[in-house]
Amino acid sequence: MKSLSARLLTTAIALLAIAAGHARADYLNWTYTSTPSVPGISVGAQAPSGGATVQLTDFNNAAGATSIPVIAYVTSTALTVPIVFNPQATTYTLALKITDNATHDTGTLKFNGSIGGNLSATSSTLLNTLTSASPSLTLDGHIYTVNIPSVTLAPPTSPQQNILATVSVRNVPIGASNTPEPTSLVLGGLGFSLFGIGGWWKRRGRLA
Repeated sequence: MKSLSARLLTTAIALLAIAAGHARADYLNWTYTSTPSVPGISVGAQAPSGGATVQLTDFNNAAGATSIPVIAYVTSTALTVPIVFNPQATTYTLALKITDNATHDTGTLKFNGSIGGNLSATSSTLLNTLTSASPSLTLDGHIYTVNIPSVTLAPPTSPQQNILATVSVRNVPIGASNTPEPTSLVLGGLGFSLFGIGGWWKRRGRLA
């Protein structure tokens, strides 16, 4: 009998751990559209040499994931002498619209971008930076938090590259939502069951 009780207790603990793992899994039933405010950042474009350019391309209705490309870019210049990009002047904004596929509700995050450094025909020290005062939004019971690390842009000798963002999605805390998430209900039920088994186990020990 004691062996059976021990097995029940072990099974309950295992189920609780599995449910907790599912509760932590990121929600992926969403898509996004990322739109830079300008199609490109140019420096010295009016000069006879043509200057240098960073071309920016958006993503439309792309699938959600924990790592997503938010901008595709290509750098270009024919100059061997580096062109200087002043990060105070070479700025843009990025709108990241997230859509919940189940409800079709949307929310948008705004990022401020800048590009600074040097670019020549064969080398690049250009650093792209994207920041936001509010990098999180709440949509249909989920909190989306987006981080876009600064990245050094590739030189013109490279093909098109992507700037990536990391996205974490967590459930709105139970106290902030009228409807508990299904995984939260499972955790609660297993927690009560485990509590009951533990009490019964203690009572058997006193009676033995």
